[in-house]
Amino acid sequence: MTTELHKPNFKFRWLTLSHNDDPYGDIFWHIFWGIIIFISITYSIIIKDFLFLILALIALIFFFHPFFYQNIELDIILDSSGIKINHNFYRWEEFDGFEIFSNGERYWLYFLSKQPLHFGLSLPLEKYLPIEEIRSNLRQFLNEYINAVPWWERWYRNFFK
Repeated sequence: MTTELHKPNFKFRWLTLSHNDDPYGDIFWHIFWGIIIFISITYSIIIKDFLFLILALIALIFFFHPFFYQNIELDIILDSSGIKINHNFYRWEEFDGFEIFSNGERYWLYFLSKQPLHFGLSLPLEKYLPIEEIRSNLRQFLNEYINAVPWWERWYRNFFK
């Protein structure tokens, strides 16, 4: 969208967590999935379905092992060259556009990929960041969309706040 001569010079950097809250601390989450997995394991033993038993055991590990719901600390840098998240770098040319959306508790910056089979990139924004300034700088490189965030991303961000 911009030429090399007219690149705006900006830099935003912040440290954040991948999510502030998760459902795994909720006792009802454990009870619900515990019952579902217990029924699945029992059913697979009764009908002697070994593959279903393996899947139920994998689900048991997935839903109850703390590794799967630990917060990840993110060091995010937005500047005129692209996006850097921890040690991963993404150039602006990899994205088609962006959208800033909220899940009620927090703002998120979602980048839409140019590749049709690639998922977008979602970044949490902290409350102290100048959202309008970020938006105006990103418009120099990308198109801004409204309601372009897929439903599964919105659902996931409402689930993992």
